Amino acid sequence: MEQWIIRQAEEKDIHGLAKVHLESWLTTYRGIVPDTYLDGLKLESRIELWTRVLEPANKTMTFVLENSSGEVVGFINGGLSRETELDIEAEVYSLYLLKEAHGRGHGRELMNRLTSYFREQGYHSMLVWVLEDNPAVQFYKKMGGEFLMQDELQIGGESVTELCLEWRNIAVSA
Repeated sequence: MEQWIIRQAEEKDIHGLAKVHLESWLTTYRGIVPDTYLDGLKLESRIELWTRVLEPANKTMTFVLENSSGEVVGFINGGLSRETELDIEAEVYSLYLLKEAHGRGHGRELMNRLTSYFREQGYHSMLVWVLEDNPAVQFYKKMGGEFLMQDELQIGGESVTELCLEWRNIAVSA
C-alpha cells in the first residue's frame, strides 16, 4: 500500500510547492480564468512566492502532502484572517492537490491538519475564499464551510466571482 505523508513544509519543498501551485492553477482554472492569464504563469514566479511564504518571519503555516516517492503532490497554507473587519480569526489561503492525489481523502486530511494547527494557536473560527466556478466549493461545503459573502476579483482583465465560506466554530469542525 502506498504511504503518503503530511508534514510541515520546509525550505527544501519550495520547488515542489511551486510546481503543485502552478500545475493546479493550469488544470483547475482552465475555463474559469482567461487562458491568456494561465498561459503567462511561470514556475519562477511561484518559486519566488514560496520562498517568501516559507520565510520564518512570515506568520503562516504550510503543510505538504508527499506521495510514496517523496514528491510534493499537494499543500495547504493558512494563517491569520486577512478580512480584519470580520470577526473571524484564521484563513485558509490556499489548498491544492495534483490530479493524482484527488479523490483519496487527502484534501480532508490537509484541512483537518491546518484546522488542528489553528485550534492549537487558540483560533476559534476560519474562512476561505474560493472562485465560484471552482469545483472545490463543494469540498469546502462538505467540510462544514458556510457561505458568508461574495466579491468580484479581476484576473487577467476579466471579472470572476469569489465566494467566502466560513467556519464559526472550528472546535467542532469535520
